[in-house]
Amino acid sequence: MFSVSWWFVSPYFGGPEVTEATAEFDYEDASTIQGRGSITATERTLGGIRLRRALGAIADWRGSCLLLGCGAGRHNRALWHYRPDLALVGTDLSESAIREARRAGDGGVYLVADAAANPFPDGAFEIALLFDLLEHVPDVGRVVGEIARVLKPGGVFHGFVPLEAQPGTLFRALADSERIPIHRWKRDHVGHIQRLTTDDVTRAFRAHGLAPVDLSYSFGPIGQVHDIVDYWGRERLRHEPEGRSAALTRLAQRAVFFPTWRLAYWEAALLRRVPWATGLHFTAVKRA
Repeated sequence: MFSVSWWFVSPYFGGPEVTEATAEFDYEDASTIQGRGSITATERTLGGIRLRRALGAIADWRGSCLLLGCGAGRHNRALWHYRPDLALVGTDLSESAIREARRAGDGGVYLVADAAANPFPDGAFEIALLFDLLEHVPDVGRVVGEIARVLKPGGVFHGFVPLEAQPGTLFRALADSERIPIHRWKRDHVGHIQRLTTDDVTRAFRAHGLAPVDLSYSFGPIGQVHDIVDYWGRERLRHEPEGRSAALTRLAQRAVFFPTWRLAYWEAALLRRVPWATGLHFTAVKRA
């Protein structure tokens, strides 16, 4: 096991820097915390695909690994299982999420920190990872700049990034919809404030000296239908959480979820290079 430097161990660095745009969403609300539970690389789910592609992307790298926006630590715990050789550090803006991660155990060291203002020295990590983070941050370029700064030359980045403005997707088609305002639902329920495309992401990383080496996709049309019905249901249940209407909403969700979640997995597995999708699996290497 790699040794962990003193700056990994200290749990506090004066608290995270919280921007006004970030603070508008309550990341301390227990109902919004992500990263609970467990995940395996063998499961036939979209989560399993994310983990497998991440493990494949970092297979040739060793040393220290930073996971930004780790939430309650689900991916840290999975990495701890599959890559026990790595010195893992997970960071998240939410103090509540980090407390949960620490209570769950495993997954390395957990710290409260803003991804746009990391407390680590330049070149501290060989590997940097994130899952579902860039859509939450006010300044994508600033976060990418921080990733580039803390990576060693020749280090690797891998992330999963929602592409909610990607051409050819239902999300792009519904950008101005009043009947199905999926972008507002995403903002209100999970704090999505960025609508990104593949070009947006690759341009930001290239600008900071990180060269893309692999791109693949998930959440094609079937996955998008699943996502839209998910947030349609959340919105209806927020306004009518009980009664006949709520029961019908939950029934409609289950009727859609049962086939779409399974089909979305095979869609992602078979169409991994088709860009009409709202999930980007992205690997880049920092220029030496």
